[in-house]
Amino acid sequence: MKFTSVVLILCLFIIASCSDNDELEKVDIQNYLNNLGWMATDTAGVYVVIDQPGSDSRPAETSIVEMAYTAKYLDNTIFDQSPTDHTIKIKLSTAISGLKIGLSQFGIDGKGTIIIPSALGYGNNPPFGVRKDAVLIYNVHVVSF
Repeated sequence: MKFTSVVLILCLFIIASCSDNDELEKVDIQNYLNNLGWMATDTAGVYVVIDQPGSDSRPAETSIVEMAYTAKYLDNTIFDQSPTDHTIKIKLSTAISGLKIGLSQFGIDGKGTIIIPSALGYGNNPPFGVRKDAVLIYNVHVVSF
């Protein structure tokens, strides 16, 4: 078998595997939402549950968003959070894709949950302490931007 044929077969296998993982994640996310009785808006592949939309203005890609948050996995294990009774500031342009998409749905004083499939989160190259290929759930309260 020629080298190019082997590479093509491997690429097709990888693409098929990614597609299967995406579909499994969609099912897992939908089950999570159903178990909580939540309705979510699918925004560019990110699921957003808005408890409180906040002001009419929305952050721009260049905004620095001040927020309080808790980040966890589908099994509710918390992997990160802002300090208790404190907020953090994040430059939206440096955030993971799913967080950029999700936070753009909230105005000042907006509250809700952003559910991010792994492909729009850290994928298979997460920072230390974060699970590889994990669906991420961010409970957020946008304070300002």
